[in-house]
Amino acid sequence: MRFGVLYGFCLGACLSGVQLALGWVSPPPEVVVSGETAAFVALPPKPGGARETGDGEGIRYTEEGCLAYTGDVRDACFHALALQRSGRDAVGGQAACARIGEEALRWECVADVAELYWPADRATSEGICPTIGKKKWRDQCWFNLALAASRVDYAYARRMCGEAGMWRDFCYHDVNGEIAQVEPGAALAWCDLEQGEMLRRKTCYHGLGKYLGRTDPGAARAICERVPTSEPLYPENCHHGIGWAMAETRGSAAMADCSRSGEYEDSCILGVSAHAKRLDRGEALRLCGEVTRDDLRQRCEAFANR
Repeated sequence: MRFGVLYGFCLGACLSGVQLALGWVSPPPEVVVSGETAAFVALPPKPGGARETGDGEGIRYTEEGCLAYTGDVRDACFHALALQRSGRDAVGGQAACARIGEEALRWECVADVAELYWPADRATSEGICPTIGKKKWRDQCWFNLALAASRVDYAYARRMCGEAGMWRDFCYHDVNGEIAQVEPGAALAWCDLEQGEMLRRKTCYHGLGKYLGRTDPGAARAICERVPTSEPLYPENCHHGIGWAMAETRGSAAMADCSRSGEYEDSCILGVSAHAKRLDRGEALRLCGEVTRDDLRQRCEAFANR
C-alpha cells in the first residue's frame, strides 16, 4: 500500500505516536498506467492491503491535544484521532476528520473512517462514501470497504470493487490478493473466470503472486504453477508479483530466489526490478540486465527509465 506529504510528530509528548501519524496521512498518488506498464506490473494505490482494525496501543489522542498544534502537525493529529475513534464511533471519527484543514487529507480521513467502522456496521460505512466531495477519495472509500471485507465476505468485497471507479482494477487486484492469503484456490478460481478487459485479467494473477508471496513464496510459486498458460501474460504476471513481494523485505537480494520460478525467472526479476525503481533507478536497470529474454529485458528497461 507511493506518497506525498509525510507528517511527523516531533514534540516529546508525541514520540510514541510517530508511526501512527506517518502511516496514514498521505494520499495515494494519481496513478496513470500506460498499456506498456500495465503489461507486466500493477500499481495499486494501497500497497499495504487491508488495514488492521482496533484502537491500537500507545498515545491516546484528544481534541484538546490536537488543538495545541498548528498546520500539518495539527492535521496529522486530527487524522490520528479519527482513526482512534472510528472502530467504534463513526460520527466521532468524521467529526475529527472535519477539523483537518488540508482538503485531500480530510477526504482521505473520511474514507479511512468508513473502512475502520465497517466491521461494526457495514450499512453506515456504505452511507459515508457518497458524502465524500472528491471523486478520487469517494472511489477510494469504496475500495477501502472492499479491503475491509476481503477476508470475511468475498462476494461483498468484489461488489464494492465494482463501485471503486478509477481504482476498480486495482481494487480487484488487491482484494483477490487478500483472499489468496486465506484461500488460494478460491482466489485462483476467480482469476480463471477471466472477467473484464485484459488489464483486469492480468493483474488478477499478479495479485495472487504478490500477496501470497508476502507470506509464503513457496505457496505462491505453487499457485502460479496452476495459472493457465493459454495467455502467457497470466503466469508472467503471477511470477512478477512474487518477485515484487520478496523484494519488499529483501530488496535486490530477492533476485537470488527468482531461479525457483523456473521458466518464469525473468518475470520474477522484473518484479524485483520494478520494486527497486521506487528508490533507485540505477539499481532497477542493473537488475534488468540480468533478464535473458530480449523482449522482457526491453520492457524492464523501459519501465525503469520512465
